[in-house]
Amino acid sequence: MNGKMGISASEKSVPVMKLIRAHEPKSKEELVELIKLHHTTKCKCGIRSQGTVEDFGRNLYNSQLSYWGEYRFSLQECIQWEYDLFVVQSLKGGLMEKKAISELQKAIPQKRFVEADAYIDEEMRVDIVVRSDNQDIAGIQVKPLTFKLMRKEVIDFNRAANNSWTKPVLYLYYDSDEEFVNIPQLVKEILTYSA
Repeated sequence: MNGKMGISASEKSVPVMKLIRAHEPKSKEELVELIKLHHTTKCKCGIRSQGTVEDFGRNLYNSQLSYWGEYRFSLQECIQWEYDLFVVQSLKGGLMEKKAISELQKAIPQKRFVEADAYIDEEMRVDIVVRSDNQDIAGIQVKPLTFKLMRKEVIDFNRAANNSWTKPVLYLYYDSDEEFVNIPQLVKEILTYSA
């Protein structure tokens, strides 16, 4: 429902990964406060939030009636769901991207692995750019293994965004223990690309 109703779409909420990259929060509490501050004040980073985490939870709660014709989840459950999405998962995602860059750089020292800029990340769903001879040769999307179980529309949306980039986009998955599960295959494929 959250996805179909667009509750967490960045233009209706906050481009949270962009916010994390701009301010590098060190805790969940700090990220919650950053989201709130970017709603109530204007920051030089230019990022605007359309509300607080509680507001996003309230939007999710209120959308149940028009979506299902009834309230299946309490307001508190909806706020917790949005908190887990925007704060817990986003911070984990950022940490996993940094870990991926480190591990891939060790595995393939002749290539460069860098965080994608905000536009490529938001519009093309690319987390990491792979470079060879100062040229972009591929992109990597870092996802939990559970991404494979998402609705087909979500996966298709990501793939369509990936296809709007001119380079191949590969997926690096991590398990519930935050260990990458397909680095050897990814390394093998990356080594086939050149500038």
